[in-house]
Amino acid sequence: MSIEIEPAGPGDLPALLDLLGSSGLPCDGLGEHLASALVARDGGRVVGSAALELYGDAALLRSVAVAQQQRQRRLGEQLVQRAIDLARQRGAAEVYLLTETAAEFFPRFGFQPVERAAVTPAVQGSVEFTSACPASALAMRLALGPRARAATPADAAAIAAIYNQGIADRVGTFETRPRAPADIAAWFDGQHPVVVVEQGGAPIAFASTSTYRARECYAGIAEFSVYVARDWRGRGAGRLAMRALIDAAAEAGFWKLVSRVFVENAASRALLGSLGFREVGVYEKHGQLDGAWRDVVIVELLIEANLNR
Repeated sequence: MSIEIEPAGPGDLPALLDLLGSSGLPCDGLGEHLASALVARDGGRVVGSAALELYGDAALLRSVAVAQQQRQRRLGEQLVQRAIDLARQRGAAEVYLLTETAAEFFPRFGFQPVERAAVTPAVQGSVEFTSACPASALAMRLALGPRARAATPADAAAIAAIYNQGIADRVGTFETRPRAPADIAAWFDGQHPVVVVEQGGAPIAFASTSTYRARECYAGIAEFSVYVARDWRGRGAGRLAMRALIDAAAEAGFWKLVSRVFVENAASRALLGSLGFREVGVYEKHGQLDGAWRDVVIVELLIEANLNR
């Protein structure tokens, strides 16, 4: 039976406390942060955990534990990565932790040692820092970088600027007319998700959905687009945007995403393939751009199947 990682529930607290106790990790304060904890289950039994304490734009990673019989299966790595992803989703810009025995484990995720005096004051005031962990525990920090979030009409100007770069560069669309913020504002119809990836509060990429066909039988299918600002292409912003869009589309009730990609756009095709999109076929001479015929690859993603991968 495969192991599943999912949010912890109130009924998981006793099992979590047992797991932490057997792993020699502190339990103090975990109950107050159960809403941002993760558990790994094997046949319904809790065999792993990771939890976050959220303090504004900072987070504290704690309670990373794996049952003895499940070790050597990289479950700890999966739990930490899921916790980091959750921190991003909750708007954290940095993640801290304390460790006595795993200083060689966490750098693979980007954590680096940091002086306790340099830790965000709110995190310094946590139970982990003030009493649960000894003063000898090593403090470490991970800077998260760009994060994805739902877009709002206030992002229209920034989205238009990114879209217009893509139009000008002829990298991903047949469109040739630059878009104004008012054009983008019309996308926010309450039905189709739009997400942005931002760095330092400024959008650097976006992904959006739109109507596929007007017929009622296609109501669960959405077209999608993804664009990245020139300076951020090839640095993971497009992946963040698409992962967030897939989640948002699922929450909005869509079961399938479709689009078309220029045949020669190898970067976009590789990105979408890595996210589970299937290349269905090729439309030849699908349209002209600057007087030249262009072929496009049809791509689709069955959202439920992707979420269960």
